[in-house]
Amino acid sequence: MSGIFMIRHGQASFGRQNYDQLSDLGRRQAQILGDYLARLGLNFSAAYSGTMNRQQETAQLVLSRFPEARPPLNITPELDEYDSWTVMKAFLPGLIEDDPGLAEARDRMYDDPRSFQKVFEPAMLRWISGRHEVPGLETWRRFTGRVVGLITAIIREQGPGRTIAVFTSGGPISAVMQMALEISDQVTLRLNWGIRNASVSVFKYNEKQVFLSSYNSTAHLEQQGDPAFLTYR
Repeated sequence: MSGIFMIRHGQASFGRQNYDQLSDLGRRQAQILGDYLARLGLNFSAAYSGTMNRQQETAQLVLSRFPEARPPLNITPELDEYDSWTVMKAFLPGLIEDDPGLAEARDRMYDDPRSFQKVFEPAMLRWISGRHEVPGLETWRRFTGRVVGLITAIIREQGPGRTIAVFTSGGPISAVMQMALEISDQVTLRLNWGIRNASVSVFKYNEKQVFLSSYNSTAHLEQQGDPAFLTYR
């Protein structure tokens, strides 16, 4: 049975002016992952990445560990993460109107991860509900649809017996989880929040279905013996 290795990017630059770049730790995470996958003897038949810098840089660092069998990297926007900042900004006024206590978390969310999560979670849940669409903002349904559409196209294009690397973010990985497990939107979103940086989720597929084989593996980082390598943002 064929396999798709969905890899979340390494740690990005949370709290920096340009979030969409790997931190020093994120680059090291990607290098460790590349070395680990190479030791497993994997030979990727094809590789795909979203257009975001953190996704492409992770892909390049991982694939650099395969100098003799490095497939070309296909860049596609369908693997890009949803725009969480725009979603939060769109839904924050309504959330604060319903719960004025969130105003303090809003003011601190750029500097404090806990405050960020306090406003991030309800904004995302409001977004996926589909009851509060904002003109010009990608809907949850369109987001998951573009990811599933691409994965379906990759399977059709690559065919059986292939080992495929997909470098992306937590949102697209959770969308494929939903595709494989037929879980609810709410469960899908919550699974996304638990996906670690530079983790690997493996999906098997045939001509009819996609199956989950392993989820959110960070064995390569845990082997380093340093909890600092295990990050979510």
